[in-house]
Amino acid sequence: MLKLLDRYIIHQYVNKLISSLLAFQVIFIIVDIVDHLDKFIDSSMPQGEILRYYMLTLPWFISISLPMSLLLSTVFCMGLLQRRNEIAAIKASGISIRRISIPLLIGGVIFSIASFYLDNLVVAPALNQRSLLEDKYFQKNNRDRRIRKQDIYRQINDHQILVIKRFTFKNNTALNISVQSFHNGNIVQRLDAPAMKWNGEKKSWVVDQYRLREWDSMGNLQYSEVQQDTLLDLNFTPVDLTTEAVKPEEMNFWQLAAFVEKLQLYGVKDPRWEVNLHFKTAFACSSLIMILFGLSLSIGKPRSNMAVGMGISIFVIFLYYGVLKFGQSLGYEGDLNPFISVWAGNFIFLTLGIFLFYRTRT
Repeated sequence: MLKLLDRYIIHQYVNKLISSLLAFQVIFIIVDIVDHLDKFIDSSMPQGEILRYYMLTLPWFISISLPMSLLLSTVFCMGLLQRRNEIAAIKASGISIRRISIPLLIGGVIFSIASFYLDNLVVAPALNQRSLLEDKYFQKNNRDRRIRKQDIYRQINDHQILVIKRFTFKNNTALNISVQSFHNGNIVQRLDAPAMKWNGEKKSWVVDQYRLREWDSMGNLQYSEVQQDTLLDLNFTPVDLTTEAVKPEEMNFWQLAAFVEKLQLYGVKDPRWEVNLHFKTAFACSSLIMILFGLSLSIGKPRSNMAVGMGISIFVIFLYYGVLKFGQSLGYEGDLNPFISVWAGNFIFLTLGIFLFYRTRT
């Protein structure tokens, strides 16, 4: 009987969850289209690329709406059971509220794990691909972001500059690079290469093939030849380029963890990377916390109106997200430990959720 009851509750819950997720996706997509409509028109973006843009955005929308959908689905599902007097019948048969909540709580753990892998295996790569589309079509409307991600200019010393078309943090490779040397404002030497890669053992940049050109003081080309294999001793490392060219959100958990280790190794103090690392795990736990709150809100007061429960749920959602973002901003500024800045909200809401859940009448 209990197994049959579990299947019944799960069936009711999944139906509500699917409906909630679909509703949120429609709302998010419509709002985003309205927000980006002028960019689509100005950039003459093809319809196929617009469709691809939203296919790449959809995993992110699902990720951010999953905790909200879980909370609303819990309140709606348990509220309907209350309204149809099914909760009363279940209690009368000797089964406690906490017992029928077990399938949903187990589901919360499963959704938390699934959310973590969704964010890191699907959302992060999709956002990276979407940023390439934005760089391609939204250059006029997104100039600052484009410059940050590509067309990187660095001053090597007083008479040399480096130009990088694009930097790939995954394999520490700079693409289409040019090292230009100047004397009295005139270019005297230029090295161009399709790529240069960081060699951790030699602590230097390796260039497999490059063209070296030199000019005299009158600007006449004196030397031009393609050469092989050289080491460039530049005054920066991949860590410096990554902090300038990549957003933490575009890395998955494992890439970000490896990069945080590099920052610590090089003695770079930039807390936003570690804050985002902990945020990836903290946000994944929100699924369990939202289900726990949903159970407390929906079965804590049997006679309360379902609309009241839904309203409180929406308030809880915005309050939870607000606390997370507030802690994250404090972590960015270095006012709080990176771990505490994003996990404090989870600890507070988890403690409150457990307290409310155990106060419910069983």
